[in-house]
Amino acid sequence: MSSLTVLGIYREQMFSPGKVQDDAAILDATLAVFSRAGFRVASVKAESLDLSTPRPDKALSMAQSMKPLEVLNDWERQGTRVVNSVASILNCYRKPLTRLLAEAGVRMPRSQMITLEDAEQGIDFQFPGRIWLKRGDVHAMQAGDVIELESESDMPRALEHYRRHRIDNILLQEHVKGDVVKFYGIGPGEYFRAYLAATGEDVSSCVEILKEVAVQAAQVVGLEVYGGDAVLTDRDEVFLIDLNDWPSFSRCCTTAAESIASYLGGS
Repeated sequence: MSSLTVLGIYREQMFSPGKVQDDAAILDATLAVFSRAGFRVASVKAESLDLSTPRPDKALSMAQSMKPLEVLNDWERQGTRVVNSVASILNCYRKPLTRLLAEAGVRMPRSQMITLEDAEQGIDFQFPGRIWLKRGDVHAMQAGDVIELESESDMPRALEHYRRHRIDNILLQEHVKGDVVKFYGIGPGEYFRAYLAATGEDVSSCVEILKEVAVQAAQVVGLEVYGGDAVLTDRDEVFLIDLNDWPSFSRCCTTAAESIASYLGGS
């Protein structure tokens, strides 16, 4: 029986819109694998994490807000293995994520970060056709945070949402035509699954180029457990449209949990 302790930290509900149960499920499943392997495991809500929480040897963290991240940062300095690292979580905030991926040459739709103030004064549209507007701080937290615009006349409605929720930065992104694929990965490609968003069809075995793009993007920001969305065009091109930490792995929870635990030395 190992004396090592593994602590699972659930994502804050505000960062898990409509996916609270799915997010909890992958964390619980991973902790169960550790438990069967003889590790002592426990779990806690990110909102409850503070400096009085006993420091574990491994922390499997979905936390995204500053209070728990400060605790995790302190634990990292003391030797706790935190996955994903605090630095990588901060890199997943929309503004640094967009910059880091662009600087690394990761294939993405053309994108432009602007302030709400500039947007209200008028946008010089550089993209033909449809565009997407995304809140520029974190991933979507509520309806309206990500909006597809058919024309410039739709802009006032979109900006009113951002103004009402005090979202000061906005990402403009070109629409790319193709099949949207949801992907899930662990480490430098030991585990990778991909599914067509429209049908749920498993296309993991026939999207090697997507795997390369996803692994590259994850390594750029420092993620070890990650997921996201991409577009596959009819020319077999891949465009990454989103990357996030600790996805729900809802289509492959059991195998993902086993692989995460194995990757972290828990099975």
